[in-house]
Amino acid sequence: MNLSSASSTEEKAVTTVLWGCELSQERRTWTFRSQLEGKQSCRLLLHTICLGEKAKEEMHRVEILPPANQEDKKMQPVTIASLQASVLPMVTMVGVQLSPPVTFQLRAGSGPVFLCGQERYEKKAGKRTRGNKSQR
Repeated sequence: MNLSSASSTEEKAVTTVLWGCELSQERRTWTFRSQLEGKQSCRLLLHTICLGEKAKEEMHRVEILPPANQEDKKMQPVTIASLQASVLPMVTMVGVQLSPPVTFQLRAGSGPVFLCGQERYEKKAGKRTRGNKSQR
């Protein structure tokens, strides 16, 4: 009797790189773009948004702008954080994954506001087939 089993799994090579940017009165927008080109899937995993030490006691509002080439002009910016030094100087983001390009904007306040997270790149490594054969 010939018993055989085969399973096919698709493996992914994952690379993560630390990422960060500063929004301030001098630089109110920042666009995240993938650093690696090719057949890799890229995501920005946003972890923390916080005020800098020299931030004024005012409301600082951070938004994500809709893509510039968007045909639907009705899309509005999305506020992802509203920070104030004495009330809420930092927010931790859980499960926020964004696909590039992503543009962040300091809508209100003078900053500095720091955003940090990870760039995650997945590259398909191909298919691997495992087989077990046993005979009696």
